[in-house]
Amino acid sequence: MRRDEDRMRLSIGVPAYNQGRYLRETLESILHQDVPFHEIVVSNNHSSDSTAEVIAAVQREYPDRIRLVMPPEHLSMTGNFNFTASHLTGDWLSLISSDDLTLPNFVRSVQAAAASWPNAVFVRGGWNFIGSEGESQGDHRLLSVSRVTKPPKTIYEQRFGPKSSFSSFALRRDIWEKAGGFPKELSLIADWGMWLLTGALGDIVTTDDIIASYRVGHQDGLNRDRYPAYAHELFTIYREILPRAMQLAGFDTPPWIEKASRKSFRDTLSLASRKFAADERLELSEAFSPWAEAVGETARLKRFANGEVFREFDPGRKIRPLARRAVSLLRRPNE
Repeated sequence: MRRDEDRMRLSIGVPAYNQGRYLRETLESILHQDVPFHEIVVSNNHSSDSTAEVIAAVQREYPDRIRLVMPPEHLSMTGNFNFTASHLTGDWLSLISSDDLTLPNFVRSVQAAAASWPNAVFVRGGWNFIGSEGESQGDHRLLSVSRVTKPPKTIYEQRFGPKSSFSSFALRRDIWEKAGGFPKELSLIADWGMWLLTGALGDIVTTDDIIASYRVGHQDGLNRDRYPAYAHELFTIYREILPRAMQLAGFDTPPWIEKASRKSFRDTLSLASRKFAADERLELSEAFSPWAEAVGETARLKRFANGEVFREFDPGRKIRPLARRAVSLLRRPNE
């Protein structure tokens, strides 16, 4: 299969659920690319807000530019990711959340990055953070990664968190299929799981271009409610997804996975100890329990349950991707 810019067919999918407030802006940002793309497909996951009306209005204004699909029943967030991807027909695919934006150079930058490396299976770019009203909150570039990363480093570099944003990636469609899609065991961090499995199957190319806008901070409170589920999913990453990725890449399970799991447990528990008062920790302690047992930290978890605040995690230093991931739960839609 040729990988040059002229032949690369990039499909862009928008898994949408109850974000009608932002959806028109999202769709128009994709429509106004400065080079052509293959298609836009929107999956309305049985929204109860204005999502259907927004899609219909944009389709009237841009005839034959947007295709609408709908699952037979409401799906989980990960289920809708995979349902959307399954309807894309290009040889490369991107998914854009229905509150995020692509910048005009998104397709051009992705095409150039993919064409620059014949074995590329995944392209990642920079993004800027925007608030609920679109106000800029700064750019983010992936300065800690190489322009081209090969397995197993593609997996190792993501041991503490994802090295890509859901707003600014493109993935070869056949790799999405070989990986089995976004991991069904995950919901809040299914994209991290997908990047790990993708990195097992080929080379990741990074462009320094800022190609998207990632909206944050408009669903305050969701991160606290979802922390027990988040703890469970983090354990799933280390117990299941990372070993699976290494197996896909043709390697045995390395000892660094267990070490990374223990460090991530301690960091995540320390962050939680700063966010939750002692009388809020019962459900969270139960959620952390299997992970604590697996990494030999049950005594530490008991101290957490009794109200201790751990000081070794310093939020003033450069934050780890894992901690940043906890903050990003604010922007996940309800399923």
